[in-house]
Amino acid sequence: MNAGGQIISANKQASNSLLGRYRLVAKLGRGGMADVFLAVSRGPGSFNKLVVVKCLRVGMAEDPRYVLMFLDEAKLSARLNHPNVIQTYEIGGESGGYFIVMEYLEGQPLKDIVRAVVSGCHGAANFTRVAWVRIIAEALRGLHYAHELTDFDGQLLGIVHRDVSPHNIFVTYDGAVKIVDFGVAKASLNAAHTENGTFKGKMAYAAPEQAMASETVDRRADLFAIGIVLWELLAMRRLFDGDHVAVMHQLLTRDIPRLSTVVPDIDPALDDIVAKALQRDPARRFATAQEMGDALESYLLASGEDVRTEQLGAYVLEMFAESRALVRQQVTAQFEYLSSIDVTGDIQRASMISDFPRASMVMGMNRSMWPSATAAGLPVLSEHSTAGPPQYEQPATDPDSLGATVGRPSPWRQRGYLFTALGAAALLAAGVVAMVEGGALSSGPVQAAGVVPTATAPTASAAPESAGLKAKVTIKSEPSDAKVTWNGAELGKTPLSIELPVGMQVVVVSRAGSFDESLFLQLTASDVIERTVTLRRQEITPGATSR
Repeated sequence: MNAGGQIISANKQASNSLLGRYRLVAKLGRGGMADVFLAVSRGPGSFNKLVVVKCLRVGMAEDPRYVLMFLDEAKLSARLNHPNVIQTYEIGGESGGYFIVMEYLEGQPLKDIVRAVVSGCHGAANFTRVAWVRIIAEALRGLHYAHELTDFDGQLLGIVHRDVSPHNIFVTYDGAVKIVDFGVAKASLNAAHTENGTFKGKMAYAAPEQAMASETVDRRADLFAIGIVLWELLAMRRLFDGDHVAVMHQLLTRDIPRLSTVVPDIDPALDDIVAKALQRDPARRFATAQEMGDALESYLLASGEDVRTEQLGAYVLEMFAESRALVRQQVTAQFEYLSSIDVTGDIQRASMISDFPRASMVMGMNRSMWPSATAAGLPVLSEHSTAGPPQYEQPATDPDSLGATVGRPSPWRQRGYLFTALGAAALLAAGVVAMVEGGALSSGPVQAAGVVPTATAPTASAAPESAGLKAKVTIKSEPSDAKVTWNGAELGKTPLSIELPVGMQVVVVSRAGSFDESLFLQLTASDVIERTVTLRRQEITPGATSR
């Protein structure tokens, strides 16, 4: 089944990729329970608003347990309304399905900002210690708001995010810092309760009591997690590493090194703040996110340095200007395409749009986010990449947020630096930031992918003078005999050698029983290239029925 079919079946609705008043234009990825789409809310007078729609998948929607979990996330997300928290617009149901509509963010997740800085991208020098502290101080505002949220009768909801990490802290190009993905959050209003002994979150960013799946986990667990994030930002290396068992052993039995043992010139006041956040005993940590935020603000004031939020946005934009320009170009192309078709138009063409966003462009950059920590006696990332041509990989599902899985790679161990045509913004907004981790996506984020035009006209990236120029492309797949589609036309089965126009081209490889894969190909005249894709088999979802 192709992505268009998944849109239809996941929401049990009709053929033209409409979900209520939203038109689904791009499938961004999939999380543990839901598929995530870029969508357009259309209105009178050429009104178009980009949003992100997270849809509970068919099968899941037929299991009351998953429906409860999804609606818990939806109800909690809808209650959150703060500048430093992702905004949820609407919760809806369509013909028996459920969906959440969230804001579309323009910017980058903290994990990608860090990776760009470590890789020495243009503008990396702007991210000083003061800049990192400002980002965390802003994130703490959002956390404190969530922690203090009350029900209508004034009773605390007892919200604990349980998944605070660089994946779920987002910085927009305007400089807003937002906490995203409350998918595994704990709150008193939840109808579905976590079973005793079940771990939720990412082990590398979990407080000791959370790692032990204690019933007493409260807001202070989030402060331990953000303390880890701040430690890593200032040290520029991992605090904990390894699989779940190894990380838990370090977390529960080894002394947590003070920041000053790794960064000797760190300000003592900042060293003390980080150390307090990382106390194993929750009673010795900061009591609230506001208390920790106030301590960071006092440090910034005493240091005589600070970074305004609008400066943060400018710094992020400087590093990701090309990515933003590409996103805007492709989104504009989608709007133009949508305006050219009728609401009841071509079903196949509407479905094809949803195929494209499944691919990510993986650039040949250092796979390890942090440099070696051997000299400091700290855990070391063992994987290193070698420079090579861009690869194309399909996001999978991250195990860390879905439950502890022994032997899985740590969340920061990446296959490459992921630049996505659409950016992780939309997926993060939906709580499924997709990223390639040891070959599989998981726990928290799912890596976002780009939206590409499907019109048959020459692509914007091909200059007029290049019209008629071709590049030779050979496409192979594992398994073979997969259908190759370009611009809505089937070209043949793999292995297949074809000629394509120069410029940015998108080829979709599909096979019955497997998820579609999309290749972004930036072609120039006389190119002779070969690409091989590995198709992931579609797992059978509990409770799923054939359609």
